[in-house]
Amino acid sequence: MIVLTVTIAVATFVSALTLRSSVRQTAEDSYRALSGECELEATLSEDYSVYYLTSDSATYSALEEECEKYGELYAGYLFYASFGAGEGSFAAVYATDAEQLSEYNGVSFLEGESKKTRTGVVLSEAFAKKIGAKTGDYISASRYGSAQGVTLVVLGVAKPVGVFRQADALLSEEGATRLLSLGDGVQVYNKFFIDLSDQKMNSLGVTKEQAKEAISTTCPLFDVASPVKEKNVEVTLSYQSTLLFMIALIVAVLGVILIYTAVSLVMKNRVSVAALFKSVGATNAGLTWYLLAEALLYGLLGGLLGIGASYGVGALFGAVTGSVISFSVGWLGALLGVLFGVALSVLSALIPVLRLSYSPLYDMLHEASPVLAVKALPAAVCGAVFIALFLWTAFATISSAFVVGIFAFLALLAALFAVMPLVVKGASSLIVKLTANKPRAGMLHLAAAGAKHNRHAHSGARLLAIAIMAVVGVAALLGESNGQLSSFKSLFRANIVISASSDNLPAIAAETKTVEGVSGAYLAYVGTRCELEGDKGNTVTLLAARGQEFEEVFRASEFGVDVSSLTRVSGCGAAMGGGLALKMGLSVGDKFALVVENTRVEFVLASLIDTPLTLVFADLSRLNLAPNVCLAKGNQEAYSHLAEKYALEGAVYTSEDAFGYVIDLAVAYIRVFTLFEILVCVFAFLGYLNTAVASYRDRKRERELLVAAGASNRDVTALVLSENAVVVALSAALGALCSVALLFIVQNMLKTLGLYFTLLG
Repeated sequence: MIVLTVTIAVATFVSALTLRSSVRQTAEDSYRALSGECELEATLSEDYSVYYLTSDSATYSALEEECEKYGELYAGYLFYASFGAGEGSFAAVYATDAEQLSEYNGVSFLEGESKKTRTGVVLSEAFAKKIGAKTGDYISASRYGSAQGVTLVVLGVAKPVGVFRQADALLSEEGATRLLSLGDGVQVYNKFFIDLSDQKMNSLGVTKEQAKEAISTTCPLFDVASPVKEKNVEVTLSYQSTLLFMIALIVAVLGVILIYTAVSLVMKNRVSVAALFKSVGATNAGLTWYLLAEALLYGLLGGLLGIGASYGVGALFGAVTGSVISFSVGWLGALLGVLFGVALSVLSALIPVLRLSYSPLYDMLHEASPVLAVKALPAAVCGAVFIALFLWTAFATISSAFVVGIFAFLALLAALFAVMPLVVKGASSLIVKLTANKPRAGMLHLAAAGAKHNRHAHSGARLLAIAIMAVVGVAALLGESNGQLSSFKSLFRANIVISASSDNLPAIAAETKTVEGVSGAYLAYVGTRCELEGDKGNTVTLLAARGQEFEEVFRASEFGVDVSSLTRVSGCGAAMGGGLALKMGLSVGDKFALVVENTRVEFVLASLIDTPLTLVFADLSRLNLAPNVCLAKGNQEAYSHLAEKYALEGAVYTSEDAFGYVIDLAVAYIRVFTLFEILVCVFAFLGYLNTAVASYRDRKRERELLVAAGASNRDVTALVLSENAVVVALSAALGALCSVALLFIVQNMLKTLGLYFTLLG
C-alpha cells in the first residue's frame, strides 16, 4: 500500500508540473487558431465597430506588395451568416482558399473531407450538432437581412481544433463570394496572415522585427502583430498555474502524512525484528540504513509506476476541464518524478525509522513501542506556529498573504497531525471517567477505553480529521463558486445584445422598442479586457449604463452594488469586485484608472461587489464614452426578427452567447476544484487502507483473546464499531472546526489573486 500511495502522489505531482507547459501550448494554440503557423497577422482597425471591418482593393494591394518583399501573404475572411432550414442559426464563417489553408492551418476531420467545390461547406462539430447536420446533407445558407439564399452541401465535420476554435463553418473563397453577393453593402472582416521567409529577409538584410516595422509603416491602417501575445498567454496561465502549484503542494503534504502513518504502523510491527537484529549485534546506524533501504525501494518503484500513471491523470484533467491537451512527460519531468517519489518515501519514513532504530533493546523486548508516541511539546510547538502564521495571514498585506497562507496551511496540517492523538486520548479518558461504574454505559465505557489505548485509532483519526478539513473546505469553495457563477448568469436583465456603430445605436434602440415582443431597449457600454492601471497583469470588464436605467439593464443589486452611490461621489463613480479592490489596496472613496479604448479614464470607488469576477460597474451618463451596444429584453421571436433586421448594421447576440466564454472559464475552474476533491477522497481512502492493513495483525490477536474469554462474534463486532465511532466523532468534530481556519486562509489567499469569495459569510 505504501508503493500505491507513492505511485498516486508521484502521478499527481508530475502531472501538475507537466500540465503547465501543456496548458501554455494550448493557450498559444487558441490564440493562433486562425493564423496556423503564420508568424504575423494583419487586421484592420476601425473605431466604429469591432465586429464588421472592410478593406478596399488599394489598401489590400499596398499590404500585399509590402509583404511580398519579406514572405507570403494569405487572405482569410471572417463574416456571419445563417445556416439551416427556416431562419437557420447564427454562425461565424471563415472563408479562404482551401489549398492555401492546408499549408498553414490544416483542418482535422471527424468525418468527410474538404473538396474544391463551389457549394461545399465544412462545419465544426459543435455547430453541426446545433443544427442537426451531417456529412452529405444539403442545407440552405443566407446573409442576415437577405431574402435570397444558396444551397450548400456539407462536405465534412471537423474537430474543434485550429481554425474551428473560432469559426463555425469553412467555405472556399468562391463559395463566400456567392454568399456575400446576396446582401448589399456587406462589410467583411478581412484578416490576413503573413508568413515571413528567412531567405527573403536575409537577402534584404533585415530581421523579423525590422520587417514587421516596415509593413506597419507602409500600411498604417493594418494592425500587424504576432497572433500569440505573451501577455495574453501569461494572464491565461496565471490562475491555472497557481491552482496546479497548490494541487502539487497539497498532494506532497498529504503524501508525507499518509506514508508517515503507514511506515509508523509498519515499524510497530517490526519491533520484534529490530530487537532480534540488535540481539545479534546490529548497530543503530546499521539498522537505520537497513530500514531506510526498504523505504527507498518503495519510493523508487512507486516513482516509476507514478510516471506511467501520470498520463492517466493528465487524461482525467483534460476530461474534467474539457481541455484538448497534448500531454507528454519529458526526461526531466520523469527524473523529477522519480526523485520526488524517493524523497517522499525516505523523508516520510525517516522519523519512524530513527525512533525505532535508536530505541533501547529493553523497550523493544517488552514491546514498549516508541514509534507512535506523541509528546505534548511537538503538539504545542506546531499549534503555536500555526496560530502565529494564521494571525499573520489575517493581518498580512495583500501582496504577502498568498505566501504566508501557504505556510499557514502547512502549519495547520502539522498542528492537526500532532494534536489529534492527544485529543483522542484526552476525550476518551474523560468518557471513561464519566461512564465508570455505570452498567448501562458499559459499551460506551469499553469503546472509549479501547479508543484511548489503540494507537492505530489515533493514526486513523489524524487522517480522517485532515480529510474532513480538506473536503469541507473544498466543498464550501465549490458551493460558493457555483452560487456566484449562477448569479453572473443572471447579471443581464436584458437578453439580447445588439452591437453596431455608435452613430447608429440611438436610432436602433428607438426602433427596437417598437418591435413586437421587446419590453425595453437601453444603450450601454460593455468593454472587455480594459487594462487596470497599477496592475498590469489584470484586465477587467467595464459595464456601464445611464443612471436612471441601470437596474433595467443589469441585476446590479444582486452583487451588492449601491446604484445611487455611483452618482453621489464626485467624478465617475464605479463599483469594483471586492477581491480585486483588496489586491489593489483600494477602499471606498479611493481613485483608480482604467485604460478604455486607449484612453485613461479615472474612477472613484463608490462601492464593492460581492463577486470573484473582475467586473466594474459605472454610470454611462458621467463617462466620456459613447454607447457601443443596445441591450434589449425580448422573446425568441423578437430576437430572430432583430437578428435579421440589424445584421447589416451590426451583430446581434443573446447575452448568453455574447459572454458565454466567461461562464465556460468559471465552469472549467469549478471542475478542477472537483478534481481536487476527488484526489482528497482517494488519498483519504488509501490512508485508511494503509492503517487497516498495518493494524490487522494486532486486531486479529485481540479478537482471538476476546473470543477465548467468551465473547461472541457479534460482541466483538459491536465493540470494534463502537470504538471506531468514538474516534470518528472526535476526528470529525476537530476536522470540521479546523476547516473554518482553512477557509479563512484560502479566502485571504484568493483575494491576493483578485478572486473574492465570502466563504465565511
